[in-house]
Amino acid sequence: MTLHELAVYLHLDEATVTKLVSTGKIPSVQVDRQWRFKRASIDQWIEEQLVGDDESFADVPDGMKLPLEDLLPDQAIIPVLRSRTPVGVIEELAARAYTNGWLLDKPWFVGAVVERESLSSTAMEGGVAFLHTRAKDKGKIGRPFVIVGRSWEGIMFGAPDSNPTYLFFLLGLKYDRLHLPILGRLARALRNPATIAKLRALSSPDQVRALLLKEDAEVRAGRIDHIQESSAFQPKLDRQLRLRAIRRLQAQKAAEVTTAEKRAAALLGPKKTKPKKVAPRGPVTAPRGPVTPPSTSRGPITTKPAGAPTGKPAMPPKPAPVAVAPGKPPAGRPAVRPGRPAKR
Repeated sequence: MTLHELAVYLHLDEATVTKLVSTGKIPSVQVDRQWRFKRASIDQWIEEQLVGDDESFADVPDGMKLPLEDLLPDQAIIPVLRSRTPVGVIEELAARAYTNGWLLDKPWFVGAVVERESLSSTAMEGGVAFLHTRAKDKGKIGRPFVIVGRSWEGIMFGAPDSNPTYLFFLLGLKYDRLHLPILGRLARALRNPATIAKLRALSSPDQVRALLLKEDAEVRAGRIDHIQESSAFQPKLDRQLRLRAIRRLQAQKAAEVTTAEKRAAALLGPKKTKPKKVAPRGPVTAPRGPVTPPSTSRGPITTKPAGAPTGKPAMPPKPAPVAVAPGKPPAGRPAVRPGRPAKR
């Protein structure tokens, strides 16, 4: 078999098969500087990879017959990833598996996935990545699982086409017998760019899960849709999702601008303010005459009736003179008899 035929036979990408062959993990021979593979040797290598020292086919389910819904429950869908870095994405996906009890040792699992990604990126063309570990440790994985995460903006994950990755599949399959069949089924289900565009555009986790189960059922039944060029498909977001994405990008850009301004201000230091020029004033002259301070004591407050004249108070009128008859004393005074002196 040629390299292309081997990739189709294993349901893997040609770049992944080339790396496995170059590192000596897949048995091969060179004929005229080209790789050639024997089917019998490949089948024997697959059996060695599928079955470990302490495993048996009776205890481990068949990866080609195991339904995807058993590996992908409702809680395994993350519609919006908050992380913006490759390591952050791996930790967020592993945290979802650890929270649900499917993963028993999160630090080991995250370290194993990062180690696998450091060898060669598992991101493929079209914006999809299949994250997994090299070694399968049954004691650190509670049950086989698949976690699906989606990033709206995309993350640079080392894809061959140098484009961002939007869909991330974290495989914690626990057994080697499950790894290659499940990986091949997912890779074939996502070969169509239209499927990837739909997965990026759907707003509900239930819709994402239903579409994945439908595409996997098509692959298991041997029905594959016609594959079109990836440039003909772009995710069509509805109005609400588009507005959310625009607001998220605007908030992110505003935060970046604010951070940049703060850094620039910290590097430049505090701004030096120039002293203001004050116009000179004329000579100050002392006031003439003695200055009396205003009195602080207040007299009694009197209220004036409405309509009363303002100014000085009016004097009371003088009494008119009283006419007195001759020989009679005025009223209010005792009469004085003639011939007697008045008593003093």
